[in-house]
Amino acid sequence: MDFFQKAVLVLAFLSIGFSLTEVYLTVNQIWKRKHERIVAESISVTANLVSLFPGFIFALNFLLQGEYIGLIDTTLFGGLSLFYILVGMSIWVEGERKKGLLTLIKQTLNLERKEARDLAKSFFKPSGAKKIINIFAQVAMIDEVINPREKKFIESFANNWNINFSWENFRKNSTAGASVNLMSLRQDIADYLATSPPQKQVSEIKDIITALVNIDEEVSEKERLIMGELDGLLSEYINQQSNAARYHVIVVPQNERQVQVIMTSLPELTRYEVGEGFAYNSGPFYSKEYADLICDHYRSLNLFSIVTLTIPS
Repeated sequence: MDFFQKAVLVLAFLSIGFSLTEVYLTVNQIWKRKHERIVAESISVTANLVSLFPGFIFALNFLLQGEYIGLIDTTLFGGLSLFYILVGMSIWVEGERKKGLLTLIKQTLNLERKEARDLAKSFFKPSGAKKIINIFAQVAMIDEVINPREKKFIESFANNWNINFSWENFRKNSTAGASVNLMSLRQDIADYLATSPPQKQVSEIKDIITALVNIDEEVSEKERLIMGELDGLLSEYINQQSNAARYHVIVVPQNERQVQVIMTSLPELTRYEVGEGFAYNSGPFYSKEYADLICDHYRSLNLFSIVTLTIPS
């Protein structure tokens, strides 16, 4: 046992050499670049200040216990932290030292405070964030009026996710016609779900859309209609279970001209064989009211359309 303890003690003394080598090599790499601003800004002064406190406690404990190997090792890395702090304060960056020590400390901490939320934001920024902001804007525009609360609510997400969103550009790119806007909104959400986002993220977006619709304390008929459809679409994805009621819109062209209209202007319609001919299907939809709206849209184009719970064969 004595031999083992002596062997460990020798190895501990040798480890000081490894620690000293590590500190030297680290300082050597930084020393050649300490005057570069980008290097200074890449070092967290706050993190190194925080590391000094436990390091001081450990060093004091080693001193009181007479464990000088641990004291030397802790002191070496404490010195490395001090070096990092000086570099991070831009002491060696040209033109910075003349500002004074207190000014440099304040300047560095302010910069870190501004950047401290960047990593956290990246955790909470959802995949397809730009598309999500566009979806929020479409929801707000369903009643064709942008309430200041809706605008501020959406802009808070765009700013937090570092997305440059312009209401002017959004209005320019909006499709004319209320029913077409509703179709576009549903399709955008379906496209977003097709990217397989996390269910928790979709659940949060569902709650945000609900809050957005109710934020002006008045739910319009159009908002109520689209929410009935979106609730079914999002809930099915979140629960990973098919909803029982699904409505289809069946379009039966009466002549070749109508076939051409469908093929060139209505890509959402899917052709299928029926009896001795063919028809087109749109859906499935989760809300009877929404399916009726889509059906009315097709009828406005002089297309024979009906709403069914099953696809006629």
